[in-house]
Amino acid sequence: MSVQIVCLGAVNLDQRFEVMDLDPFLQAWPELSPGGEAALNLEEEIRLRDLLGRYGRPAGRWGGGQAANVAFALARMGLDTALVGRVGADEDGRFLREGLEGVNLDHLTVQGASGRAYILVDPSGERTILVAANTNDELAGEDIPWNFLAQARFIHLTSFVGEGPLAVQSQVAMRLGDKVSITLDPGELYARQGWPALVDILDHAEAILVTEREWQFLGGKMLGHPPWAPPFILIKRGDQGARLITPVTFYDFPAEEVPRVVDTLGAGDVFAAGYLAARVHGLTPPWGARLGNRAAAFSLMGPGREHYPDRKFLEKQLEWMG
Repeated sequence: MSVQIVCLGAVNLDQRFEVMDLDPFLQAWPELSPGGEAALNLEEEIRLRDLLGRYGRPAGRWGGGQAANVAFALARMGLDTALVGRVGADEDGRFLREGLEGVNLDHLTVQGASGRAYILVDPSGERTILVAANTNDELAGEDIPWNFLAQARFIHLTSFVGEGPLAVQSQVAMRLGDKVSITLDPGELYARQGWPALVDILDHAEAILVTEREWQFLGGKMLGHPPWAPPFILIKRGDQGARLITPVTFYDFPAEEVPRVVDTLGAGDVFAAGYLAARVHGLTPPWGARLGNRAAAFSLMGPGREHYPDRKFLEKQLEWMG
């Protein structure tokens, strides 16, 4: 059975910790900066857990990973969506699968230890993330249901940690980019490698979705359309809204007003889901940016995935966009 959108990327258990002092973590990982993201190997994950035992306070766990968040948001809005990737054959993996109600998981490989993202929240509210990829980094060509992907309308790619999964995603883009619309949200882990590392995907993508920080890592500017970029560049700017850059011009879309912000985690993924929902329904990228803004704003008003937009939200927005 075909689906409208397939999300291909890492699936992680998000574990949040409150930390009064970020310095011990910044000293342990010099490449890490406040609000940034870094990858962990097995030994480093053990080291991190020791530091968290001394300097952190557990503040909850949720299903996470960009691809999983986008897939869940799309399914919640009523779109036929599948998630392709890997999840652990452990209790964390069971928890993650149970949290993806409505998403087609038929092509999600269950094996090994689940990926984990440690989200360190400092007193200012800044989130610094360390990711232990685990089974995610074992993604290989045999995990990809090629015929299934070829029947989708959109394939949304998000970041992994290692080079192996990126090579697999590059193969997906090169093999299917002429048949299926490809979108890429590189996250900081991919963006820090610069655009040449992603060129095989960028050459076959319709759109790239990035934060300002990620766009700078890639080598992009806030004005102008670089020759290596896909036709549509969507820059997620938080409380400043979003910018859409095309080969001929750019558009700014102000952020939607929110009565009270409860949780910003995952808002960028919900923006991506809103954009994709608009495109599946035949709307143009500018309308996609508007819907992305509205979907992200809606998600800010509740914790985790509990306040992701639903089918009624999407129907109302599509009616308004006419």
